[in-house]
Amino acid sequence: MKNKAISLILTGMLAVSMLAGCGPKEQTAAQGSQSAEPSAPAASEEEQTSEPAADAGTDAGTASAELIGNGAVTYDPSAPVNNGEDITITFWYDDPGPEGYQRYARAIADYQELHPNVTIEVNNSLGWGDYWSKLPVAVASGTGPDLMHFHLGWYGDFIPELAEPYPEDLAQALIKDFRGVEPMIYEGKVYTIPVGDMTGAIFYNKEMWKEAGLTEADIPQTWDELREVAKKLTKTEGDKIVVNGMDIPDGYFLLALNYQKGYNVFTEDGKHTQMDNPGALEAAQMLQGFITEDKIFAPGSGSSQERFGNKQSAMMYNWTWAGGWLEGNVGDSFEWGVFPTPVFGEETKVVDRNNPEVSAVVNAKSSPENKAVAMDFLRFYFANDSYLVELADKTYTAPTKITCAEDPVIAENEVVATISSYIDKTVWTGICTSGFGDAVNQILADELFIQGKDAKTTLQKFDEENAKLAEEALLETAERKSSLAQYLK
Repeated sequence: MKNKAISLILTGMLAVSMLAGCGPKEQTAAQGSQSAEPSAPAASEEEQTSEPAADAGTDAGTASAELIGNGAVTYDPSAPVNNGEDITITFWYDDPGPEGYQRYARAIADYQELHPNVTIEVNNSLGWGDYWSKLPVAVASGTGPDLMHFHLGWYGDFIPELAEPYPEDLAQALIKDFRGVEPMIYEGKVYTIPVGDMTGAIFYNKEMWKEAGLTEADIPQTWDELREVAKKLTKTEGDKIVVNGMDIPDGYFLLALNYQKGYNVFTEDGKHTQMDNPGALEAAQMLQGFITEDKIFAPGSGSSQERFGNKQSAMMYNWTWAGGWLEGNVGDSFEWGVFPTPVFGEETKVVDRNNPEVSAVVNAKSSPENKAVAMDFLRFYFANDSYLVELADKTYTAPTKITCAEDPVIAENEVVATISSYIDKTVWTGICTSGFGDAVNQILADELFIQGKDAKTTLQKFDEENAKLAEEALLETAERKSSLAQYLK
């Protein structure tokens, strides 16, 4: 695996957010197809400064009449910005310092070199927690930045009142060049788009794999095969499991299996859940069987990635932000690999959930001049494949820009290449009601797996608790708008 220096604190916080799957706010962009959490593994200061600006020369070109971009989104580098007059815009994104992951650092430097009259001031002190506590307040009060990194968990806070919609021509071009834009369209307007999709996969300890006599030929494709492999990987001392053959991370795992079984998480109104269904029940009983029958997992303290990193689990299901967490926390202490999420059988049409890393949002309260420059920068960013490939590589997401899919960098990143092979078989649940995540964690995780309560009763309780939240939902979730909706009930 690649060896990167990762910001430990940032990835830990992002690990929590990525598990959330659905955004915690009630408003949604339920106008299209296709679940925390962007994860943003951080690059080291050395990495950030070692990538040559010459990359912009091959992709961005020099100030000439030649357009940048090989798709519908193009950028004219010779066109003056702000009539050539000096202007400064502000750009906030979480944890941009030397220890943080600079999502836009190279693009900002290249853009300012292309347009010397433009200065982009970037905040340099806000980490993940401070960022999301201060940003909504600042924007609402009229003191926020012109351009801001965004996360779908705050969709309802910003859209449509506080965010400026992208220009119509740019929006239409983005729909052609990127996967999954339609689900985020709100009342015909585009405010942000997916720039990378994340989903689940199975991480495994290659050293334990070899010790158990397993080879590449033993990579399981179905859950039945995984159960048998996990039995070989499980280690016990007496009646105590000391190494889990397979680790169950959280309640969101069951949502993924619910899709595999052919069921939507929500009813047709997009507000009430329907997890009390035959497919989810079978999946829940299978996971409980991992604990009670197969004895390949013993619920314990900490997170699945911590157990895996401490060699307490030989395999784990997790979202691919975990690749960044492992790079930063485990490093080279042991070799690990990743393979696709198994399915129940060849008839499985939907493999997993997904959740997108999204593009920056422009402040609707900024001056017309500043908004125009902010939009111009985004057009420049979207037209350059290299920035989007870099984003996918460092956030462990499958690129959503169609022209980036075959980039060699994507193929060289084992985690990204793995999920790219089935990302088109995943569904974005959409932005869910406030409190949905709590119900998933408390009922579908704690009560179902740790307490071992009756699966049928627990699923019924989950739906009943979410019914109390349904009135908060202003719009429906997005899963039934997915191109895979034909395979889900």
